[in-house]
Amino acid sequence: MKQAHQILQTLMAHPEACDDGRLVNELLLQFHRGYPVKHLEPMLSSQDERIVKTGIWLASELGSRAAALLQHVARLLAHPSRYVRYFAVDCMLTCTTRENGRELGAVIAMLADTDAVVRWEVLNFMSRATRQQLQGALEFFLRHEPDSPHARGLRWLLSEGGQDPVEAMSFLKSTNGLLRKYAVVAAVRISNFAREPLVLASSSDDADIRGFARDALTRFAGPS
Repeated sequence: MKQAHQILQTLMAHPEACDDGRLVNELLLQFHRGYPVKHLEPMLSSQDERIVKTGIWLASELGSRAAALLQHVARLLAHPSRYVRYFAVDCMLTCTTRENGRELGAVIAMLADTDAVVRWEVLNFMSRATRQQLQGALEFFLRHEPDSPHARGLRWLLSEGGQDPVEAMSFLKSTNGLLRKYAVVAAVRISNFAREPLVLASSSDDADIRGFARDALTRFAGPS
């Protein structure tokens, strides 16, 4: 543990050391060996972007163990760096439960993020989230923003309609951009028994929808 503490001190005192992949990976190994995750808090709270980037990447590699850092990770969903926001969203997948409705709602609201890479990761999050996580987000919106389009979108996604390929394909053709995003999430979630909506999404005029659907189809196809 002494070695982990020394590495952490080095990174905090010399942010340029965050570019040393060997050093950062050694710290990750130390966390996997039992170094308490609470020691990541200073990195996640740093004013230096290099340190925060390294800290949030480390947190994303710790899976459910990073749940102890949820308060700090959630705050980074609004960080100026798209890299930090991306990995903060990634962390949320393994760090939240239905009880974390506020944090889950904050992630889903990022479907409107200014950066396409972050929006892609939010779609990925919604496609992989458990029904319980989506239910937690829905409950948050129903309590705090009942008229939000996210409340309507999540209710549909969790309903029988969200399991219906015909409805998904209809919504993919909608003029409402947010509805199309919920539809492509549904398309991925039902792709194990119905691939047609995802194929339709891959030819969408909406760049977010098209790119995400094509990436999903590539993943499903596997190595050539």
